[in-house]
Amino acid sequence: MSKKQRIYVAEQSRILSKLISKELCAREYDVQIFADGLSALRQIVSETPDLIIADRCLPKIDGMQLCEILKDGSSKSSVPFVLISTDEKIFDFWNTATSANKTLSISTENFESLFDAVTELLAGDYIDADSFFEDEQVAVSEKETESGSGIENEPVHGKSSVSKSKTSSSKKLSNAVSTSDEEKMTSWIVSAMDRTSSFLQMTNNVIKLYSHVKDTDVLVEKLFSIIYDACNYDAITLILDSQNAIVYRAGTDVLDPGLSDEFWNICKTSYEHQAKKNHTITYELKEISGIVLNNAAVSSSDTEVSSDEALDAEELTENCSELQPEGCNKLKSYYDFVLCAENENEFVGTLHLASSKKKLFTYKVQSSIEYILPPLAHMLQQSVRYSAVTLMESKLRSAFLKFVPPQVIDDMLSSNTNRQQTNNNEKRNVVILMSDIRNFTSISEVNTPEDVVNFLNTYFTAMVNIVKKYGGTVDKFMGDALMVLFGAPISYMDNAKRAVCAAIEMYSQLKQIQYGQLKFPEGTKLDIGIGIHYGDVIVGNIGSEDKTDYTVIGDTVNLASRLEGLTKLYGAKILISQTVKNELDSSVNFMLLDSVKVMGKKESVQIYRVDEKPLPEEYIQIYEKGFKAYSEGTFSLAVPYFEKALTIMPEDRAARLMLDRCANFAVNKPETWDGAIALTSK
Repeated sequence: MSKKQRIYVAEQSRILSKLISKELCAREYDVQIFADGLSALRQIVSETPDLIIADRCLPKIDGMQLCEILKDGSSKSSVPFVLISTDEKIFDFWNTATSANKTLSISTENFESLFDAVTELLAGDYIDADSFFEDEQVAVSEKETESGSGIENEPVHGKSSVSKSKTSSSKKLSNAVSTSDEEKMTSWIVSAMDRTSSFLQMTNNVIKLYSHVKDTDVLVEKLFSIIYDACNYDAITLILDSQNAIVYRAGTDVLDPGLSDEFWNICKTSYEHQAKKNHTITYELKEISGIVLNNAAVSSSDTEVSSDEALDAEELTENCSELQPEGCNKLKSYYDFVLCAENENEFVGTLHLASSKKKLFTYKVQSSIEYILPPLAHMLQQSVRYSAVTLMESKLRSAFLKFVPPQVIDDMLSSNTNRQQTNNNEKRNVVILMSDIRNFTSISEVNTPEDVVNFLNTYFTAMVNIVKKYGGTVDKFMGDALMVLFGAPISYMDNAKRAVCAAIEMYSQLKQIQYGQLKFPEGTKLDIGIGIHYGDVIVGNIGSEDKTDYTVIGDTVNLASRLEGLTKLYGAKILISQTVKNELDSSVNFMLLDSVKVMGKKESVQIYRVDEKPLPEEYIQIYEKGFKAYSEGTFSLAVPYFEKALTIMPEDRAARLMLDRCANFAVNKPETWDGAIALTSK
């Protein structure tokens, strides 16, 4: 007749304990009832059951505490443990996070679920209680015999026939055994508290790792240090699942080459078995130094762990094996862990440990590492994803930075891709700078396309660097022309002055630009014209559903373009509008040239020339007097002023233009005159 399996039931409710006992006995289990957790623990110390059922709410030691003591502090952690409660609300996070094999909220409707769980756990070959702890009991028995100082351990066959001396000996033996059980129970409780403290410390260390999620290299280095503090491994490898598997290793550099290769092959085989890839895996290797101490001089026979830890290590016969590569006996222990994101049930990678110490990876070490694996897996997964996104953003920036302002790229990467295109468009005041190379068509005709392109690249590089220096944004390249924004997407208090200062430096930089193989037609040289206007525009992503450009549209853009064209007419290098001039201070050299109505506009615009160096003061005064007479329609009075201005600056095209215009208007006076000339060409 086979021995009945023994089940301990810790339940303070007499009715519930009887119901459970009755049903278990009917299933031919040997049942023992305890009204509190302390009584159950004392019995477990001296006798190992096949399964334990404990209510969450018990006097003296509750079910959760009993579970923690047995699972985290005792040598009987493999005994299946079922934590029950009649209150379904009691199993919150902290209760379901216990080490119990099953947590059940039982009622009359699901009472059978408890016995189904018992059958499942006992059929799962968790342990053979007596045989599993046989060695431990023998060792304890031998230890007690050795320390018994000749006390005979004979059985008592009858009450009245036992001599006084033997009765005394029996009492001493009973007290010794009782003391031994109490010491063992105390040891279990202390071990459980110690392990709980260790878990809290590891939890605290893991929480600190969250600050390094954005840097996978630092995160893994800190992780390796935490695990090293827990078990002093000799070699560690972490393989993170990604497009290219990312491999972090530490300690392998101090191993013999053959041993290091063997350890890597084992790690790789384990990872590939878990990853289940259908293609060849590319590994990206990263070595981490400064964590593992060189223990080469330490003999493996001198580094065995304590006997208590060795007892726990016997439980790892299925997953923990000795790593003994051919021709090398240094590494004696190996263990690997599979990392999965708990919420998404997604494979994250594998962690591999090896040591020269025998039976290093005890139950305590294993459970400590497994305790922190779920949050670590989540952190590592998020870190790898962040690194992948960061890498993709970096590539996007590199690819588009030449065409799109960096601020726009930032907005694109941080914005909601589902938001409508019009949400980005807004009306704002922006300074528009237009620049164009003079006589570029003639220059292109005498050069090869390759030489023209090479020169343009050199020229635009110099111009764009200046634009960036003053906080401008290159909107677009139009052949040899350049359109620049000051005030979008980033705006400053002094956008107008920044634009003017950039224009001055752009023009002065022309002398430094290398022409390369570019040839110039006779009588021409590298020259540019710049027009600047300040006003309202619509700025944003403009285009079709398939292709958009970050740009601006509006009359301000058109007027800036007209001003750039007028530089040829007035012989000025830089022309600005009245709205730009109003934003400047006396540090900028500007002078009023004319009041014009550009083609397509009815309103007049006063235009000013800007120069790096101030013009002769006498010239400015004479020109202003002539322009005042011209504006008032007294053209004959204006003629002598412009003639005198030409004697001061004979090559000045603006003074020559105004002189010819006044001479013409003095003879052919306009029918209506408001002081502004209407231009008929761009």
